[in-house]
Amino acid sequence: METLADFDERVGAFQTDSVPAEPVFGLPASLEEKVARRVGVLRPFYGDTIAYFLDDQLRELVGAIAHDLHGRFGESLSLPLPVGMAHVTLHDLHSGSDRARVWPLVEAGAATAAELVARARAIGPIRTRCTAVFNLVNTSVVVGIRAVDEYEHRRLLSARALFDEILPAGPFTPHITLAYYRPEAPTALPPDELRATLGELTGAVADRPVDLLPERLHALHFDSMSNYWVAER
Repeated sequence: METLADFDERVGAFQTDSVPAEPVFGLPASLEEKVARRVGVLRPFYGDTIAYFLDDQLRELVGAIAHDLHGRFGESLSLPLPVGMAHVTLHDLHSGSDRARVWPLVEAGAATAAELVARARAIGPIRTRCTAVFNLVNTSVVVGIRAVDEYEHRRLLSARALFDEILPAGPFTPHITLAYYRPEAPTALPPDELRATLGELTGAVADRPVDLLPERLHALHFDSMSNYWVAER
């Protein structure tokens, strides 16, 4: 299990200076599965995930930062994500643009996911805090999340590890997605301006407490990156 110190070393390497020092901000081709070229509409994209919804105060803060981002770079971003859907993912499961391939996997694992959510909730609330607003692999702008100490970090990873029974996961970088980038945008993202803006917005969120509450943890199904619904009953 990765220690908090190891987590800080790994994540700090790409959070603190996340925008590449390049004249053109390049986007991965895979982003087009989620976001339509030029217009920025969130495309059909299917799957399931395990996530904590945010409390009202944090959701308000996230909404304000996302609004600021769109005010500055709107034509370079996807259409705004619904603030009510904002969440911290605990464990991604299945996903893809081909519903015929993905949905049978989602349905086959639904009962197990619901049982594991109950076990994860039993771990109780987990105390975390915001770290930075950063560019995540040239796909999206996110708010980073970090456990407040080693004890909470281990509890968070223990909750996450439960869902490896369905689909093993790699290294964990908890975050809240603010906006996706737009492929072939009418206005290209200016790397220097984006870098400066992320630093400014980090000042608004750094060290903000985020309590991951068991009653807000759910197995979610989705049909785009802007539409999630609670799956377990």
